[in-house]
Amino acid sequence: MPPTPVEVLRASVEAHNDTFEALLNLIPAKYYLPKDDHDADDNVPSKYQKHSKNKKAPKQAAKEASKKARRDKLDPANQKSVIDLQNEAALELEKNNSKVKGKRKAAILGSDSDADDDVMQVDDVDLSDTVMAAPLDSIVPMAKPESIAALRDKLHLRMAALRRGGQGGGEPGDKDELLEERRKQRAALREKRRKETKERRKAEAEGKKGSKKEVTKGLPVKNQLLVPDLPVASKGTAASRPIDGPLTNVSFSVVAGSSSKKAASLKTSSNPNQALSQLAARKEKLDSMPEDKRKAIEDKSRWAKAEARVEGVKVKDDEGRLKKAVKRKEKEKVKSKKSWEERKDQLAASMAAKQKKRSDNIAMRNERRSDKRKSSSSKGKTKARPGFEGKAFHKGKGKATGKHK
Repeated sequence: MPPTPVEVLRASVEAHNDTFEALLNLIPAKYYLPKDDHDADDNVPSKYQKHSKNKKAPKQAAKEASKKARRDKLDPANQKSVIDLQNEAALELEKNNSKVKGKRKAAILGSDSDADDDVMQVDDVDLSDTVMAAPLDSIVPMAKPESIAALRDKLHLRMAALRRGGQGGGEPGDKDELLEERRKQRAALREKRRKETKERRKAEAEGKKGSKKEVTKGLPVKNQLLVPDLPVASKGTAASRPIDGPLTNVSFSVVAGSSSKKAASLKTSSNPNQALSQLAARKEKLDSMPEDKRKAIEDKSRWAKAEARVEGVKVKDDEGRLKKAVKRKEKEKVKSKKSWEERKDQLAASMAAKQKKRSDNIAMRNERRSDKRKSSSSKGKTKARPGFEGKAFHKGKGKATGKHK
């Protein structure tokens, strides 16, 4: 691959330099360049400057100076861009360096190196001219000062335009294009979310349909049976039972060789008294049998009890426990009988108390009535007072009204 020509590289570097300078012009100088050290030192208050008021100018002069500084600050002509300030600082630095160099060389060479001094001065002049010429060509006039938000928006727009590879300095067209691109991105995002929600709802609906189908499949339908139901109860053990169809009924909770008849023969009554009587009858029956037959039956019953216990049948063949249960039931009966008698006594006592209270109230009421009658009869008739007392006007009216009725 051939090397890139110097002219192309220089043009590319200059284009990049112009782009960065345009971006720097969008930033105010006070937010980009640092303040001078001596200005910062002057603005910082010191606790040791106790007699600084005597050195200050009069108040009127200070006011005028502050007004002038405010006007100069707000004057658009005095607003300088970052590049202008940087160029001025570079010029001042170059001048200072040239002066220092000249003084050092003059002190070293003295009067014998006048010609060399002239050459140095010529070189310095040429260097300063080149320094002056370079920044003057790249100076860009600063735009009208705007707010920080507007400047920030301009910077973002310019950076977006540079990313896209477009040309232009943040014109309204670029802003519209950027807004249109953002609008398209938002629309694409909304469309993507809408598709995702639609697919999710579709998947949920399919899952619900699948679950409904599984439930309907799990439900037994009698009309669609292809194989008839086999009878559950049949004679003989599971090993000797013939298999008629291709389907068999497998039960892991039941041990092979066990039968419901054995479990039924070993079951006893839930009442302990009856269970004791059943055990006594079985014992008498076994005692009446011969010894060999009795031993065989006892062994057989022992195995049958073990199988029944495995099946979950409760075999109540312990006489001691049954007797304890009988005693416990008798105690419970005695206790309940005692509590019932106490309750009956309480009810009878409460009923007697209520009846006594009722009879006392009736007697008291009758006594009050008799006392009232006695007091009214003992008073007798009293002489009527002058006036309308004792007159029978209301009686006559009552009679008249009665006649009219």
